[in-house]
Amino acid sequence: MSGEIKNDEKTGASKKEVKVHRFKIAVSKDQMELKMYPLIEVTDGALTTFEDVIDACKRENIKVELDERAIERQLLDANPVEITIAKGIRPRDGENGYIEFLVDMSAKPQFIAAAETSSVDYKNSMQVTLVNSGDILANIIPPTNGEPGRDVRGNEIQAMPGAKARYFLAEGVEEKDNKIVVTAAGTPSVQDDCIMIRRNYVLQNDVDLSTGNINFPGTVIIHGNVTDGFEVVSEENVVINGLISGAKVIAKGYVKCAGGIQGKGKAEVTAGSFVAATFVSAAKIIAEGDVVITKDILHSNISCLGELRLGGSIIGGVATAFKGVECFNLGSETGVKTIVNIRTHYRQEKAKELANSVMEEVNAIFERYRIWNKAESINEEESKMLLKDIAALQGLISKRQMFDSRAAKFDQMIFENKTARVKLLGILEADVTIASPISRYNSISHMKGPLMISENNSSGKMAISKGA
Repeated sequence: MSGEIKNDEKTGASKKEVKVHRFKIAVSKDQMELKMYPLIEVTDGALTTFEDVIDACKRENIKVELDERAIERQLLDANPVEITIAKGIRPRDGENGYIEFLVDMSAKPQFIAAAETSSVDYKNSMQVTLVNSGDILANIIPPTNGEPGRDVRGNEIQAMPGAKARYFLAEGVEEKDNKIVVTAAGTPSVQDDCIMIRRNYVLQNDVDLSTGNINFPGTVIIHGNVTDGFEVVSEENVVINGLISGAKVIAKGYVKCAGGIQGKGKAEVTAGSFVAATFVSAAKIIAEGDVVITKDILHSNISCLGELRLGGSIIGGVATAFKGVECFNLGSETGVKTIVNIRTHYRQEKAKELANSVMEEVNAIFERYRIWNKAESINEEESKMLLKDIAALQGLISKRQMFDSRAAKFDQMIFENKTARVKLLGILEADVTIASPISRYNSISHMKGPLMISENNSSGKMAISKGA
């Protein structure tokens, strides 16, 4: 028996009897491991030597590398247990594809510190991520196939390929050459794997120091107010559910302000289409289309190429509407000076001003030339100025011709506009001037409407008629 002590008959010395263990090998069910385990009371097919184990592995057609040291330790171990003496190579599954975004997709505005000072201008440094048509928004990373494995008998085990990236393309983007490319300017956004370019920038609060000025290529929707001194610029439309209070709003499309425009003498609203508001007070409005006001316009400067229509009164300031004015009352009982211009293109005066300013420069050059022409000689500095004047003169003449051409175009538009008029449903007060480029009417007394004031096309004078 193992562990028994016996006396050597010749030497009388004692020695420990060494037991020889028997083993067997077996391949695991998944064919990925080769096991070596001891046998108990079994002799058939038992493995007792290192060579026996190697031969058995050959008979099992084992192709992977054997752990020979583990086999040797197992054979010498006094209390052997089941061990693994060879392993297959497990397959490495492929990695899933994914979208590698190249820009911030959070759609949240951020304050950016100035590089030169490292300080933050909370009024002018607010930025949202903006992309333009043609920009690459993201790379589409394809899945990998993975690496195949082999079992202990050398049979190949296929790897599970990765899944394709999950994404959906909405407005403003397209897929091209494994890239997501922007097709319309705006703010990038991703939600529930849906990638899009938002054409609307929505602000739930006021435009103030918490947001800074806003400059966005799409439509801007503000659920609060635009507060004093701040600016909103849009390449499309601006919709404000609160007030415009001493602020500047510029849109290439329309501007709607549900809360009204409290100008405080410094608010400016410029629109490439119409402007609509509840009221206007001490503000400046320029619109390429109509201006529609629900209530009153007070002490403001309004210029539009469409009609000016309001449900209340125009009191004070200057209102210029190319296609005419429709209001309830015009002027104030207190005699506040109020001017209304019809058939007047607000750009016409600007074109004439620019043309006149060019002529002032030209006249200054000719005056210098006249003085120099009488002089016997001119110094080096005057000579340089003369050469500079000669070079500038041609450019100034071209500018004058351009401005004159614009003014002539506006003159033609005014001549063709024969239907502009003022429609008044309530009262025409005193100290109100209604003018056109050709004639004017000065109201000197209170007059009850409805009235229609228009320019008589035959006489070229303002005419007032009862009924509108």
